[in-house]
Amino acid sequence: MMPPGHVAVTWGISRLLQRTNPALAQLDYRLLAISALLPDFIDKPLAIWVFPDSYSSQNVTHSLFFNWVILVITLLWIPRLLPYCLAFNGHLIADKMWNHTETFWWPWYGWNQFWHYKFMNTPDAMLQVYIDILTHHPHVWLIEIVAFLILGHLFYQQKWYRWQSLKRFVMTGRLINFDDQMGK
Repeated sequence: MMPPGHVAVTWGISRLLQRTNPALAQLDYRLLAISALLPDFIDKPLAIWVFPDSYSSQNVTHSLFFNWVILVITLLWIPRLLPYCLAFNGHLIADKMWNHTETFWWPWYGWNQFWHYKFMNTPDAMLQVYIDILTHHPHVWLIEIVAFLILGHLFYQQKWYRWQSLKRFVMTGRLINFDDQMGK
């Protein structure tokens, strides 16, 4: 999944959960977006500098083991961060990492063993892989179009086309509550 897809799925699920659980009203959607993208923010540089022979940009943080450790730490010591941890963990599902066996089960196949796709351990090579995915896997386009529709709906619903609304979101990370919208 591409970055817009990760953010849209996370925001969409969070928005639906907020409807049934008022305790989630204080979610920071900026942090949710960062959390949803964090495995890529970490693994892309690792692919270039730490695992240059891995033929993958999905490494340590795309593994079940790493995500399990992050979940346990969160539950034991910082449970208030659970929504952000789940956004981080959701990245595994969105990327369907169970199809990338060596990475998903890391480190059981070895500390330097990751699922091989194509050489992508330079910025140019990563760009070429993204272009290849977009041109040879049309289902990715469908997912990303749906992602842009979700993000567009939020943009319109939250009135981010108005400076004050966008500024409020950028400064607070909060979305307007459904009840607040009904009253306006």
